[in-house]
Amino acid sequence: MTFHDKLNDYILQARCSSKELALASGLSEGTISRYRKGYRVPNVRGAHFAGLTKGLYELLSKRDPGISREEVTESLKKLIDKGYGIDYDTFIEKLKQLLRSFEISNNELGRRLNYDPSYISRILSGQRRPADIRKFTANVAHYIAHQKADELEPSVICKGLGCDDQVVNDPDRLQEEVEKWLSSK
Repeated sequence: MTFHDKLNDYILQARCSSKELALASGLSEGTISRYRKGYRVPNVRGAHFAGLTKGLYELLSKRDPGISREEVTESLKKLIDKGYGIDYDTFIEKLKQLLRSFEISNNELGRRLNYDPSYISRILSGQRRPADIRKFTANVAHYIAHQKADELEPSVICKGLGCDDQVVNDPDRLQEEVEKWLSSK
């Protein structure tokens, strides 16, 4: 189950509309819509997540007095943090290192992955998280392995990723190594 699946389940359970949740949480209807569709997830340490869980709890507790705010908060938090079971701060630092190594700008990465460059900037600053971190990681790794690997010496790539030189000659294997490296702690 994903964050947006659980959010939609809670909305059904509360028998409320997105508009009602927006009012209860203090978020815009557009933000709620993006969360519901899986286009965005809130930062678990941010005001949006706190407002969302507060609003959901208020609406859910009217239908199910046995539900706790902690239950709502933890169930959503667990799905946001699910990803690869990674430390998100480490993931961001590794992503920044990878982009510096290959001299990839936010504009270039955004263009190649079909993301707005400002969204890439917000991911790198920790203001946003990809809704599907696995897909995002796979897309970054695919771009690096299939279009950028020839821009650096194989030994430099292998040293950074901790893999053998043969991996660099096989884009699919290199993609796997980049994904593994980005998602490791």
